[in-house]
Amino acid sequence: MKLLILLIGNADKIIRANSLDESDLEIVKLDEKVLSKPGTILRLMKVKKYENVYFGTIELRFQRFQTFMKIYLFLAGIWKGALLDEYGKSNKFSLAKFIFKEIPLFFLEIILSGLLVIIYHQRVYYLRWKYRSN
Repeated sequence: MKLLILLIGNADKIIRANSLDESDLEIVKLDEKVLSKPGTILRLMKVKKYENVYFGTIELRFQRFQTFMKIYLFLAGIWKGALLDEYGKSNKFSLAKFIFKEIPLFFLEIILSGLLVIIYHQRVYYLRWKYRSN
């Protein structure tokens, strides 16, 4: 059994564009806001023993939280999954790519974002002091 978690878009277009077998596919429509609730997503994935889980959207280029969707696949123990769009594009989940590429890049993004906040926080205080002392 396969699960298509439809975030936004048309399920029929996604199924046709990605050549999915509709007879073995369960479709669940979720709002993108639900992606911020890991318990809900993981329960949904673990209700039945799905062999594949897909996340459907209109266009992958504009879909946020792709790394989090793959983290959910990893935590649910589902090794076959993908993010699909209405144009036939897919971002497949690969355990090796996830562990060795996406997770390190995710942590690097967190570290660099933190450094950016720290640096500019200090710069703002310096500039405020500089212009008030004149």
